[in-house]
Amino acid sequence: MSTEHVERRLTAILAADIAGYSRLMGNDEEGTLAQLKAHRRALVDRKINEHRGRIVKTTGDGMLVEFASVVEAVRCAVEIQRGMAERNVATPTGQRIEFRVGINVGDIIIEGDDIFGDGVNVAARLEGLAEPGGICVSGRVQEDAQGKLDIAFEDIGEQKLKNIARPVRAFRVRLDATVAPALAGWRRGLFAALALMILLIVAALWTGLGSEWKFLSILHSGDQFTKSAEVGTKPAIAILPFLNHSDDSAREYFADGLTQDIINALGRFSALTVMSWNAVFPYKAKPASPEEIGRGLAVSYLVEGSVRQTGDRVLVIAQLVDTRQGRVLWSARFEEALADVFALQDNIVTDIVRVLAIRVTQIEQNRVFAKPTENLAAYDYVLRARPALQRPTHANNVEARALLKRAIELDPNYAAAYAALAETYHIASSMGWAESPIAFLSRAEELAIKALRLDDSEVRARIILGHVHLFHQRYNQAEAEIERAITINPNDAHGLAGRGNILLWLGQTDAAIEALEQAQRIDPDLNAIDRFALSLAYYLKRRYDAAIEQAELNLRTTAGANFSRILLAAAYAQHNRAEDAARVVTMIRRMDPTFDPQEFGTKFLNAGDLEHLRDGFRKARLYPVTGDLPPAERRNR
Repeated sequence: MSTEHVERRLTAILAADIAGYSRLMGNDEEGTLAQLKAHRRALVDRKINEHRGRIVKTTGDGMLVEFASVVEAVRCAVEIQRGMAERNVATPTGQRIEFRVGINVGDIIIEGDDIFGDGVNVAARLEGLAEPGGICVSGRVQEDAQGKLDIAFEDIGEQKLKNIARPVRAFRVRLDATVAPALAGWRRGLFAALALMILLIVAALWTGLGSEWKFLSILHSGDQFTKSAEVGTKPAIAILPFLNHSDDSAREYFADGLTQDIINALGRFSALTVMSWNAVFPYKAKPASPEEIGRGLAVSYLVEGSVRQTGDRVLVIAQLVDTRQGRVLWSARFEEALADVFALQDNIVTDIVRVLAIRVTQIEQNRVFAKPTENLAAYDYVLRARPALQRPTHANNVEARALLKRAIELDPNYAAAYAALAETYHIASSMGWAESPIAFLSRAEELAIKALRLDDSEVRARIILGHVHLFHQRYNQAEAEIERAITINPNDAHGLAGRGNILLWLGQTDAAIEALEQAQRIDPDLNAIDRFALSLAYYLKRRYDAAIEQAELNLRTTAGANFSRILLAAAYAQHNRAEDAARVVTMIRRMDPTFDPQEFGTKFLNAGDLEHLRDGFRKARLYPVTGDLPPAERRNR
């Protein structure tokens, strides 16, 4: 038995490596090494020193670091990963250096400058569980750091690690989330940052266009695009959800709201096809190359970026990418004080107008860069209400209505808040949640008109008015409002779908399908009313498979869309799926015993369309078994 003394100590161990290092070196050995040196010099080594860590050793693709404090080890890792995300924004996805980090705390053996032992091995295995750009820690680390840092942990359960005898409880550090945010501490800086960002990114995009004229010009012969990559001849662009790198998870929905506002602002330029929020949301924090996103969304360009507010300053990073080549066309980094944010915005708008690479009328400029409100707290309430309007349920629609009323109390001249409030009443009436649908539609109309008195370019208010007119069969007025909305923002999926709704009831089914499919191209997640219209249009064209597909999808995403259930029964029957039709009819009668098929579809101006729909009802046996039916319908039963 050896009597040699073995030096041990309890320490926190951080293990890190570079994801895809061999691929990076194979593609560009000198460039990768130069990048790594620059990252270490400017960020990694500096953060390790700041948090009193000691680099034990480095390998080609990683390093081992020890800390006397678990909290300092985690804090250091978080700051490095967030810093790397910011530094990588301007780098094409395939060339980025991204660390994976594992942290453990344990008893280690010291030999000279090196360390060994089970604690080191566990840290190395945890690093293998981390995602590129992520951090994975042991249960012991999570217990020590919990409550001491403003970050959140995700429990991924017991893990069997290679060559480790016992299972290890592991947690992922949520770099996009924090815990226990204090409301008073972040409101001023966050709202100012968001207001600033809306203009910064629009300025950034157009500045990028200035150096990349082909973005909006007619493509020369060397740039071949497939029809699926664009709508018509307009370049298509996606604004990916901006990453929230601030230290407060409550800011996440503000970062989302920021992205939505940029989409709406850019959508008003008729030279572009701009993808909707619903189209880009699935790519939020999802690792995908520009080429993959370009194929998935059928876009030629994308904008991505991040925002981080620290104290009284905000850091903004954004870039414009050509998805065909994965090439960064433009990138910029802004760091500004949050002091007089509206004066700062005015200066930025002046710069934007000066550097625009295309000719845009003054009216369009005013529409794009107009401030939604001077009251940032009111803006807060509107952003908090938006998710409910995108995926409404009875409960969250009521909650959204309350939030929007608070916004209007804070700013009685906030047009967008009135338009959104009108939408809550229209949704409730359409989905059968209103005690008096007519009264709710009347209230929606009143609020939409109020919004337009305050701002006649408020697109959503015009769309709501169009739907209200359509309900009352005021077809000319409905069409006029929808066309005005599309003139203001030719990329608004709700407006394009509204056009399809009107054309459907007017009997112009082919044109209706074209408009609705264009809306679905921009926004794959159509709302329940618009998806029903698309399903009904397919039914009228006897495309029963497509009608069934859309109706089933509507019911999966919006269980309360009973109107789709009614159409589904007719489509099943026309498609000779009698058992499926009978099952759906049973459900309709259970959910809505008062349903009257004679009233359904009476807005059709084309008598043949109404008869075709009723033929499906007869085949599905949706009419009552007893009752007074017209003689012709009794003969057809």
